[in-house]
Amino acid sequence: MHLAKKSAMPINIFSTYSTPENRVTASILAVLKSLALQRTERLLGALLERSDFELVRFENQPAKGGEGVPDAMILSSIRLLVETKIKRNDVDLDQLKRHLKRLDEADEAAKLLLVITPDEQCPRLIDELNDLRLAWTSFAALDQAIGDLILDVQEVISEREEFLLRELQAMLVNEELVSTANDVVVVAARDALPEYLRYHAYVCQPDRAFQQVQRMAFYTQGQIDTHVPRILTVHDHVELTAEQHDGELNALIQRLLVETPRRVRGQANKVIFLSAPDSPDTIALANPVLNDLKKNGRTIAFTQSQRYTSLERLRLAKKTSELVAVKGID
Repeated sequence: MHLAKKSAMPINIFSTYSTPENRVTASILAVLKSLALQRTERLLGALLERSDFELVRFENQPAKGGEGVPDAMILSSIRLLVETKIKRNDVDLDQLKRHLKRLDEADEAAKLLLVITPDEQCPRLIDELNDLRLAWTSFAALDQAIGDLILDVQEVISEREEFLLRELQAMLVNEELVSTANDVVVVAARDALPEYLRYHAYVCQPDRAFQQVQRMAFYTQGQIDTHVPRILTVHDHVELTAEQHDGELNALIQRLLVETPRRVRGQANKVIFLSAPDSPDTIALANPVLNDLKKNGRTIAFTQSQRYTSLERLRLAKKTSELVAVKGID
């Protein structure tokens, strides 16, 4: 059972370009322009793997740069070129060199070229160029960064921003820009894993976008758990009111409302039923996959929302670094 089907959303919700590559690029830019500045910076920083990425810097009473101390300074000095490819293995070396030459002629202090492709690993040509101004990311990484942003409780996202971000995720699925080789979604699971073990289900906010996958795995306490259940059925916009539902939904909601205080009666959720831990449909990994991801010398979570991989890679991996392949600028 696939977790998600292709959305019926019209592809031109953001852009009316007839060329698919231009349409995808314009759609991404349309969403970025519609977000608050700090959220645009966060998404671009995630794609560039630069947590300190700034489009604009605001500084109070800057003392450097001349005589006198003004009350404040707003500074922007960056040129970021973006090249998107919607086909795998389609990076053009001559094109990249032309873009880098354009950066040579630019006056900005920070000059970067970001290449976004559907590839699972960094294209060989980008590695061979070995230019510090050049960064690669995947549409899957963009999808994950959007998911992390939406689910971050520290971010106060407007309904309009969330709608646009979710529609962009849906467009990436419709355009088949996220890897079809990935058949497992790994979710952050501090609460989700105990709920799965008890209820054989995953309950989250409604309209949450997922790629088309067949299985779910759970990341918590620094490791991916050994249980990899099959996704059975998906129900969106389920109100936690037992009287409105029948069968397994009714039974689940009654238990959730009694046994989990954080669930609110009448609240809408997405409910995903999963194969039971002892079911033959549930894969049991030989060992948990330990998280060893680091950034700037510090351990970072494998995911704070969801990340995708294949069952084959998950079965072979001993550490989470074996499940990711991203090249960026440190």
